[in-house]
Amino acid sequence: MIIFIPIGHFNRKKFEKKYAEFLNENNGKNFFCYNNRKNSKQYLEEDIVPNLNDGIEIVYLNGKKVESEYNVEFISEALYKLKNYSRFPHLMKIRNGKLIDKSINNPFYNVLNLNKDKTELLTKINRFFELNEIKNVA
Repeated sequence: MIIFIPIGHFNRKKFEKKYAEFLNENNGKNFFCYNNRKNSKQYLEEDIVPNLNDGIEIVYLNGKKVESEYNVEFISEALYKLKNYSRFPHLMKIRNGKLIDKSINNPFYNVLNLNKDKTELLTKINRFFELNEIKNVA
């Protein structure tokens, strides 16, 4: 047991170094994260995701499986380290080698359940990512 503790610590430090490199290499990236929750998945995929700015990457959680074009191990680490998590959908951005996150669960469900205008939600998303352009909302 005592032999494995230093090995685990070494492996964790090695991973953290690679994760920091991932953050630096992807500086400026924006991620929209959502999951397979039945009451929201279809609406997100049909009405929100197609209207997101082209500078926003999609991260989909299919149960506990992360689906992304980026290294799944590093995206999983980012999701694990969320500081402002209060359910999905969630926004993440990488700035200056740091992960910044924000839940948009409440504004999203106001759109979904209270039939509020999705343009307001898309504007909040773009503001978080510091994007000015809003696609024509269909």
